[in-house]
Amino acid sequence: VPLGQRASGLAPVRAPRVGLWAQYGGSMPAGWTRWILEQSDFAFTRVFAPRLDAGNLNADFDVIVFVTGAIPGAGGAGRAGGAGRGGGAGGAAPNIPAEYRDQIGSITPDRTVPQLKQFVENGGRIVAIGSSAANMARHLDLPIDSHLVEPGTAAGAEPQPLPRTKYYVPGSVLGARVDTSHPVAAGMKERTDVFFDNSPVWRLRADAASRGIAPIAWFDSPAPLRSGWAWGQSYLDKGVIAVDAQVGKGHVLLFGPEILMRAQPRGTFKPLTDMIGGGP
Repeated sequence: VPLGQRASGLAPVRAPRVGLWAQYGGSMPAGWTRWILEQSDFAFTRVFAPRLDAGNLNADFDVIVFVTGAIPGAGGAGRAGGAGRGGGAGGAAPNIPAEYRDQIGSITPDRTVPQLKQFVENGGRIVAIGSSAANMARHLDLPIDSHLVEPGTAAGAEPQPLPRTKYYVPGSVLGARVDTSHPVAAGMKERTDVFFDNSPVWRLRADAASRGIAPIAWFDSPAPLRSGWAWGQSYLDKGVIAVDAQVGKGHVLLFGPEILMRAQPRGTFKPLTDMIGGGP
């Protein structure tokens, strides 16, 4: 564009409105995520269960981040580090100071998840990590299943989770393949190390691609261990560990490994900041 002339086709740009899940009493993973966002100069708002339950989330947020332990499994009301401290969703404990009472409560499948689904369908973006990623996938009925299973012993039985006698990977560093052509992984290395603590690993169903599900990272070796200890690591081969799921007008980014583990694995911060900054 020549000096002094205004380029055509410009559109206004604004910073994304970021919500970071939080709970009364704190959450260690949420605290470290908060620190990372602060260091990356992202403005954000801590968002508690009562605000999520109130709905109309698109009015206040473009992206909401859920760390491990935030999203409960089916039929559960969970919180990281102990459920229900300081009162439940039905009302705050009387000894909680008034200024904190709007922080009391837990995410639940019946009240909170429908609001999150509506948020995404309306164009919002969700980042879910660790157990929250696995539980969110189930709540949204996404076409992905656990990769870490074996056939049931009885005829026609459902696959069963691998027992610890066959598989156990507690707090190790594993090497994974990354699709660097995906917008969220742009600029990453094609082979990236991830911190893995018995984390979720998925298998995409046959109809996943047609339903807007794209793998971003996966294990491409029967021996991905880089540092630590991995019993039965061959079971990880071909398992997917990062997924971009289009839901309505929005996207849900699921990470199995602890990509932000205590702000240490800097090689895997980028997908979080890319998803917040613009997303797929």
